[in-house]
Amino acid sequence: MFVPPAGVSIPLLTKVRDSADYSLTVQPYISELSTFSQSLFANLLNVEELQNLYASTNPLISALAFSLLISPVFIVLAEFNKNYSQVDRAWSILPAIYNAHYALWARINGVPSSRVNNMFFLSLGWSVSLPIV
Repeated sequence: MFVPPAGVSIPLLTKVRDSADYSLTVQPYISELSTFSQSLFANLLNVEELQNLYASTNPLISALAFSLLISPVFIVLAEFNKNYSQVDRAWSILPAIYNAHYALWARINGVPSSRVNNMFFLSLGWSVSLPIV
């Protein structure tokens, strides 16, 4: 059985059905979002601290922070272009970006990640193939 390294903030689930339980997988880590944001801006120029912050933060929380960071970009582009489906332009690459994030986080923390890596490469192939078609 996998045991997360000390200081790594992920739930240890023993049953498959627990992975769909919001109160076990998401709710306990939501408070990390403000801490993550504050630490991110406080250490913006310190690469080593940013690496430590990335490795020790729940990957769902850092993905949520990324989503919140890019949301205003889509809103501004939508208003500027008067086209309110700006996120549709990025939907082909966003899954690969999120899967790369999860694969990188797992590798850094020594989490068994062959399935995550497979999903990353599948979504990367899908993202690359879309502009060709």
